[in-house]
Parts: sequence; structure tokens; C-alpha cells
Amino acid sequence: MIRKYGKALAAVAGAVLTVAYGALSGDQRIESDEAVQIAIAAATAVGVYLVPLAPRYRWAKTAVAVVLSVLQVLATVILGGLDSNEWIALLLAALTVAGVGAAPAVSDNGVSAHTPRTTSGEPASSPVRH
Repeated sequence: MIRKYGKALAAVAGAVLTVAYGALSGDQRIESDEAVQIAIAAATAVGVYLVPLAPRYRWAKTAVAVVLSVLQVLATVILGGLDSNEWIALLLAALTVAGVGAAPAVSDNGVSAHTPRTTSGEPASSPVRH
């Protein structure tokens, strides 16, 4: 399961940690800026799960995590300002990207995130079609 869904599981773990941090830190209430952080973390988990790995775009799942983590940073800084509590939310976003980037994944089309490619972009284990 980790081998196939590792990237999605890393994104879900990041979302769970973001929810836990938002709910348990400070006043133990989820404020509007924390709700936005949680929504972005959930969108990251869903996006990473839904994006398939294509032979030419094996980085697509990680790209989704990066784009949404940048949005997380912008929303955190713009909505809540940058204080000591916000740095932890930003750290969670960065760790989510690192986890998604490092985790394994295999899409239903058989493409793996870490399978070597040939110069044509096809996986090395599949025949190259001309």
C-alpha cells in the first residue's frame, strides 16, 4: 500500500497534522485563517491522490503539493500574519512537500514515480513505440 499510495499518504499525513495543529494550538478553536490552512492541506491531499503519474510527468504529484504549499504560505502570511505559531504551519507545508516528493507511488497505468525513463520519456521497462 505504501509503495502504491505513498505520495497520497504523505499528503494525507500533512493534512492530518495541519488539522491537529489548527485544532490544538493556541485557543483550541479553529479560526478563519486556520480553516483556510486546513482547506488547503485537504486540497493538497486530494490533488496528490487524483493526479495520475504519466511517463513524461512523473513530477506532477509533487508539483501539486508544491503549488498548494505555496498557496498555503501566501494564505498564512496574508490572512494571519507571520508570528511564531504560523511558522509551524509553514513547516508542516514544507514537510508535506518533502514527504510527497520522497514517497513512492504507482498509478493504475503502471507508471512509478521512481522508474527510470528512456530518452523518449517512456519507462525503461516498457517497450518504446514509434
